[in-house]
Amino acid sequence: MSGTLWLTLVIAAGASFAPDRLAAPRGAVRRAASAWTLHALAVICIASLFLLVTARPVFSACGAIALVALVAVVSNAKYESLREPFVFTDLSLFSQLFSHPRLYLPFLSAGKVVAIGIGVLAVVSGFLAEPPLTPRPWVAALLAGIATFLASCALARRLPLTLDPAGDVERHGFFTVFVAYLLNGLRPATFDGLKDAAATSPFALDGATGQYPDVIVIQSESFFDARRITPAVNSALFTHFDCACNESVQYGALSVPAWGANTMRTEFSLLTGLASQKLGYARFYPYAFVRRACASIASWFRRSGYETLALHPYYADFFGRDHALPLMGFDKFLDVEFFADALRAGPYVSDAAVTDAIISILDAGTAKPQFLFAMTMENHGPLHLERVEAGEAANYHTLGEDPAWRDLTAYLRHVANADAMIGRLLAYLRARRRDTVLCFYGDHVPALPHIFDRLGNVPSQSHYFIWRNFGDRSAAKQDLSVENLGAAVLQAMEASKVRDVSTGMSERTEKI
Repeated sequence: MSGTLWLTLVIAAGASFAPDRLAAPRGAVRRAASAWTLHALAVICIASLFLLVTARPVFSACGAIALVALVAVVSNAKYESLREPFVFTDLSLFSQLFSHPRLYLPFLSAGKVVAIGIGVLAVVSGFLAEPPLTPRPWVAALLAGIATFLASCALARRLPLTLDPAGDVERHGFFTVFVAYLLNGLRPATFDGLKDAAATSPFALDGATGQYPDVIVIQSESFFDARRITPAVNSALFTHFDCACNESVQYGALSVPAWGANTMRTEFSLLTGLASQKLGYARFYPYAFVRRACASIASWFRRSGYETLALHPYYADFFGRDHALPLMGFDKFLDVEFFADALRAGPYVSDAAVTDAIISILDAGTAKPQFLFAMTMENHGPLHLERVEAGEAANYHTLGEDPAWRDLTAYLRHVANADAMIGRLLAYLRARRRDTVLCFYGDHVPALPHIFDRLGNVPSQSHYFIWRNFGDRSAAKQDLSVENLGAAVLQAMEASKVRDVSTGMSERTEKI
C-alpha cells in the first residue's frame, strides 16, 4: 500500500475521534494507550474493507468516519431513553428496526434523523464523485484489513472491561468499548460461557417436590409501584395489587438487570435463575446465545410432569423467543396470532385479553398440572405516541395537565389495566377448585427518564408478589433479585394438597 493510502487511512483514524467524543457518556481524555490504539486500528480496518470493495480511498476514509458517527448518534438516542450506550448485541436488533419500527424509530429525534440523512447523502455523493483507483489496491487493502483485525482482536482481549457499558465507555471511550464488546462477545467463549452458566442453574437438577398445584407467572410490561416516586400518583390505581400483596406468601421490590427496555434480560434471569453477571457478554441479549437445551424453571416443571406454556401477545420471533423458549423447556408458545381478534389497549393487545386467555386455558384444563408463563405487552412504549385526552390526568395523578406529564398519564392508564388484571385473576383463583400459585412481577421500570428527572427520583427496581389460593397466606415482605424469584415460586408450592377440579376433593398427589 502506498504512503499516500496509508496516510489517508491514518488521517481517517485520527478524525474519527471527533464523532466519538459526541457519544454519551463522554469518554475520558486520559485513557490507556491500548484504548486509543484499539479505536484507531478498528477504524483503519473498516476503511481498509471499504477500500477493498470500492477502490476509492477518500470515500473509504470518510465512510469509516461516518460509520463511527452513525453508531454514536444511535447510541446517544438509546442512552437518552435507556441510560445505556449502544452495545454490540444491538446490531442484531437492526432487522427488528424495520419489522417493528414503532418500537425503535420514535426514539430517534428529528434532529438525529436529519443528521443521519445528511450523512448518508454526503457519503453517497462522495462515492459518486471519486473515481476508483487503477489498478485496484485489493491485495494491500485485504492485508491491511486482516492485520488490523487481528491486532484489534488481541487488544480487545487485553482491555480491562467491567461489562458495565456506561462505566467502560467513560474509561475507554465509546467506539473502543463498542468494538471490544463486539470482538470479545462474538467469540465461541461467549456461547460456551452461557452453556457452563446454565449448568449451574438451580433448575438444572431434578427436584419434584410431590406438590403439584398449577403455577402462573406473569411478567407485566413496565410494571412497578409508581407511588414510590411521588405521592401525586393516585393510590387507587394499585388497589388490587395492594390486596394481592397483603394476602401473598411473599412480596416486595425486585432488582432487575434492565432499565426501560431489554425485557429479555429480566425474563432470562427469571427463567434460568441466573444472575446477569454470570452470563458474560451474553448478558446483553441472552436469547441470541441459546443454541442448545438450556435449563430453566420451565424445563424443571416439564421434568416434574407439568405441561409448560408460554403466552406473549406479540410476534414470536421478537427477541428470538420462537427459537429460545422451546430450548428452555416450553411445550407450547402462543404469540400474537393467538390474539388476532383480541381487544387492544392503545397499539398493543390489552392486559384484559391476556387475562381472558389465561382463564380460558386454565378452564380447559389438562390431565397434567400446568405451568403458564405470560408476558404482557400493553404498557410497552413509546408512550409519547399515545393520545391523552384533556382532563384525563386527574384520573391518575395530581400533577396537573402540563404536557410534560402526558407520558406519565399514558403510563398510569395502563397500570390501572394491569391492576384490573390482578383483580380478575385473584377473584377467579379464589373460586377455583384447583390449588394454584400466582406470581406477578414487572420486567423493568418504564422508559420515562424525563419524568423521573423532573420528579428528582429515578427508580431502578420493579415490584412483585407471590400469591396462592391454598395454605397459609400471611404476607412476608422480602426484596429480591429476579434470579431468585423462581426459587421463591417453588417454595410457595409447598403445603399444596391438589384438589380435583371436578369434585373439589383435596388429595395429596403422589410423586409423578
